[in-house]
This record gives sequence, structure tokens and C-alpha cells, in this order.
Amino acid sequence: MYRLWVFLFGEGWLATLATFITATTAILIVGPLMMMLFTWIERRGIAYMQDRKGPNRVGPFGLFQPIAEAIKTITKEDITPSGADRWVHFLAPVVIMFSTIMAFAVIPWGNLMPPTADMNVGVLFVIAVSAIHTLGLLMAGWGSNNKFALLGGMRGVAQAISYEIPQVMSLVAIVLMAGTMSVKQIVLNQAMNWGFGWYVFTPVGLLAFLIFWTASLAEGERTPFDIPEAESEIVAGHMTEYSGMKFAVFYLANYMTNLAICAVAAGLFLGGGAGPGSNIPVIGTLLSIFYFLAKTIGLFFVMVWLRGALPRLRIDQLLGFAWKFLLPLALINTFSAALWVTITQWGAPQGVAMLDQLSPAMRLTLAYIVTGVINVGAFAWMVRSAMRRRAATLYQPSPTAV
Repeated sequence: MYRLWVFLFGEGWLATLATFITATTAILIVGPLMMMLFTWIERRGIAYMQDRKGPNRVGPFGLFQPIAEAIKTITKEDITPSGADRWVHFLAPVVIMFSTIMAFAVIPWGNLMPPTADMNVGVLFVIAVSAIHTLGLLMAGWGSNNKFALLGGMRGVAQAISYEIPQVMSLVAIVLMAGTMSVKQIVLNQAMNWGFGWYVFTPVGLLAFLIFWTASLAEGERTPFDIPEAESEIVAGHMTEYSGMKFAVFYLANYMTNLAICAVAAGLFLGGGAGPGSNIPVIGTLLSIFYFLAKTIGLFFVMVWLRGALPRLRIDQLLGFAWKFLLPLALINTFSAALWVTITQWGAPQGVAMLDQLSPAMRLTLAYIVTGVINVGAFAWMVRSAMRRRAATLYQPSPTAV
């Protein structure tokens, strides 16, 4: 891919500028197209789960329904409340969209690597720009001068901060195992074993994936964590006072955030574009793009599946689940990741010379057993603790009347 860029644009600052412009344009084009595809998949998928047809009027199988809705939304009147802070109200969707688009800067699309994909702090970059999303929620709620919007914004901030911590801790385990924060290198490390050396096939990677996925559902405001937009309680949350194109930007940013979540999960845990034949020249690039998109869309379908199957949590249940269940599990999994690195990579120079006597296969087997026992035991312990807490709150005897 690098040789192709050199052939087309040459080298130097102009080539770098052309590369960045091309990559940014591709993101701005592919993002909305994927958003329209995702809305169609979600509506048709949930309709199938609920024994109905879903959108089927505009185009074959309702494929043009997202285009019709986009035109309808764009042509609606853009209203700003008279008592709102106009600049904060206007910039809120821009900040959220900016946060989402920046995350794509380091995500490899199969063997097609963006110019910044090999950034040595790529994982940290994704975490940092994703945190800006929280600022946009607060700006939307505060700038609207509406109590429902403010309540939704504060809920969104509390939820985002609570779930960002276990989400980041789950990625720490992967960084420890990979020995790098470069997203590109983490993806390439999983290309072994005919493209099936995925971290999710290890005890540490599996638990990290489950924690990351659950926390990311809350970050993306997906069911059962869609508290900031609980229409049955607070109308539409932080988006209550938005209409027209501003609302469309919020809607687009939400689905692009979910696309980024699925893409990051596919890259860091499922090998990205790694798969059988992905190393073959030319054809391998096409296969890697297919594998990456298949994994990304498959993960989004899991989001749709969960929306059709699970009810919404209460705000106290949502926050308690993050602090009392996911965070302890993430901390224990980080310890397991450290043990994995110790068993598989350390030796006499680090003070554990007895490990040098074991073959690489025996080391790997020992690492699987030790981390598997720790993680399974920790998960069972956390589930049992959660069940005890729930049982203690199910029945509260009222004081006897005097």
C-alpha cells in the first residue's frame, strides 16, 4: 500500500498532505454510508425478531428508506430555543461528531492502513478522542435551557465516565499482551495461525473483550444502557431541543460511534482483517477488507440483537453494574494479563530462570491454565456477589405499624 501511495503522490510534505486529505475524505464518505446501512440492518433485524416486516416501501426490501429519511430530516426547520445558549447549542453536535471521526484515524481497514495507523500511542489516542464525546453530551444538555435535556446530559456524563474506566482497563490487558499501543501492530500480532491468532481466543483476551464490549454499549448509548435518551422518562434526553440538521448530526454521530466501537473491537480482539489468505498479495488485501467489514457488521448485529432482547436498566442499576461488577473484573484481568506476559515472555534476566526450562508450548499451556482459572473464578465470584446483593434488596420488610 505504501508503494502505491509513493507511485501516485511521490514523497514529501505534499504527498503526506494528499494522503491525509484522501483518508479524511474516505472516512467522511464511508461513515454516513455505513450509518445508513446500519439503520437499515437495525430496523429490519428488530422487525424480524418481533415478527413484523419493518421498512419495505422505499426501494427493494426498504433499502432506500434511510435515504428518504435523510432527505426528510435535512428539509426540516432548524429551531433553536429562545432561552438557549446559541453557541453551545450549535457546537454540541459538532463536538460529538468530531470525537467520533477522529477515532477512525488509527483504525486499519484490513490491510489498508491509514497514515496514522502506526501511531505508537494509537490505543491511547482512541481513548482520548472518545472522551471528548462526554463534553458534547454536557454541552447539549446545558445549552438547551431545558430540564429534560439537562437531566439527559447529566445522565450521559455520569454513564460515560463510569463506563470509560472499565473500558480503558480492559484495553490495558491487551496492551500488556501485545507489548505496544500501536493499533496496527496489535492487529498484525494476531495474524499468526492462518489469521486466527486472535486475542479473544485467550482467557485474558476473552474477558477483556466482554468487558470492553459491555462498557462500549454504554458509551454508544445502546440498549440496555440507553439511559441518556430514555424517551419514556425524559423525552429524548440531551437531544430534546434539537431538530432538523442538528438532530441529524447527532443521529449520524451516534451510529458512527457504534461503527467505531465495532471496528475497534474487531481490530483489537478479533484480528481486524486477519483471516485465511489475507497475506496473499492484492487478493489478500481484498480478503482482509472483507474480513474486517464482516467482523464489524457482525458485531453491530449483536448490538441489534441485544436491543431486541433486553429491557432498559434503571440508572442506579446501570452505575452499580459499572463500579461493582465491571471495574473489579477489569482490574483482576489486568493482573491476569501481567501473569500471562510473565509466563510466556520472562526468563532468567527477569529473575524467573525456572521458566526457561519449559518449552514455548508448555509455557503457553501454563499461561492458559493459570489465567483461565483466575478469570473464571473471578467471574463466578462477581456473579455470586451480585446475586447476593440483589437478593438482599428484593425484600425489604416494612416496620410494623404502632
